[in-house]
Amino acid sequence: VDAGKALETAGLRAASGSWERIGSFIHEQTERRDSLAYEIDGLVAKVDSIAYRDVLGYTGHHPRWALAYKFESPQAITTLLEIDIQVGRTGRVTPVARVKPAQVAGSTISNITLHNQEYINALELGIGDVVEISRRGDVIPAVERVIEKAEESPGVWRMPSHCPSCDTPLVERGAHTFCPNGQHCPAQILGRIEFFVSKGGMDIESFGPSTVADLLNLGVIEDIQDIYCIDYDRVLSGQPGYGPKKIALIKEGVEKSKDRPFRQVLVALGIAELGKKGADMLISNGLNSIDKLFDVAERNDVETLVSIDQIGEKSARLYIDALNDRDVRNRIEGLRLAGLSMEEEVEESTVKQMFAGQTWCITGTFEHFKPRDLALREVEKRGGKTTGSVTRNTTVLLAGPGAGSKLTKAQELGIRIIDEAAFLRMLSE
Repeated sequence: VDAGKALETAGLRAASGSWERIGSFIHEQTERRDSLAYEIDGLVAKVDSIAYRDVLGYTGHHPRWALAYKFESPQAITTLLEIDIQVGRTGRVTPVARVKPAQVAGSTISNITLHNQEYINALELGIGDVVEISRRGDVIPAVERVIEKAEESPGVWRMPSHCPSCDTPLVERGAHTFCPNGQHCPAQILGRIEFFVSKGGMDIESFGPSTVADLLNLGVIEDIQDIYCIDYDRVLSGQPGYGPKKIALIKEGVEKSKDRPFRQVLVALGIAELGKKGADMLISNGLNSIDKLFDVAERNDVETLVSIDQIGEKSARLYIDALNDRDVRNRIEGLRLAGLSMEEEVEESTVKQMFAGQTWCITGTFEHFKPRDLALREVEKRGGKTTGSVTRNTTVLLAGPGAGSKLTKAQELGIRIIDEAAFLRMLSE
């Protein structure tokens, strides 16, 4: 089968030619890129013959019969004004460049992540330097190189020796720098609580970052388990922006969150590299309670974890280290006492696997699925895979009121879109 002819038969445009033709084709497409009605960041060349594709096969990362070419990133020249330090919820310390605002591919860039000290050393980057910046993949801001050193250069910028949030001596772990004071560092506490209440965590309604900041300033919350011990009427009554209705909504959101499944609690703990997929894999492979996970951690049983599909040794060791940490255990026990679920029954699926081989994404709001992740669980129970973004590999987009850019992209890609009513009918079949 000739792939080019098959595309033409389907009414789709394709360019084909010899290997020698690739260079000139890239040049042609680079020249016409700015005139396109849509954004592209590169090209993909593929072997035309389906039979040869079968012969060439795949590596663990990509097909051997396809080669990607990325266009050079849009660039601009600016000046490095300062480097600030951000401390994340896991204690990782990240330097962020503050540059003189510059236009790059239609966006104004003023802040750029510098990753770690090694990255800065490789650039030989110092305050006041004139630098070339880009948007890699037309999206991610990056400092590419130093064009001119500052006249009175203080030299290559160095990471501070102490945490800017709690003044604890910083430590190196691999290529990155960390603040080890997880229990008492204000920046880590703020980040940890914000993540716990967020949609990616426990999804506590009416409990946003501003509420977290206010409760920290009032001195009534020190960690995530405190959320379930606060007398919100006493603490927030009379505070600016907190009327009876808002306080009632916060209390209701906190109470509802106690009914979240164990897998959601597990993700909300904020353990490094333990996201939704990781939690799903642990639970579906029999580690369906916190006590079973504690047992694995206490025995330093890396082997059990790496035997689970998609969990590597690095992730396994991060899980074990976290679950053996005294502060993490104190948080978990506090949440257990508050009534949060620490176990989840794993039932043998008798449901028809109607979504096997499909990849679903979700956007908008829904009447029967609150939080909306419940809809994704229904897909997974029926053999489907779920994803957080719309790509060419997405099979179906479940869209509710308030759908945004995911819906637009799905329409552009010709992906099947269904609403909640149609989804409910499918589940009832």
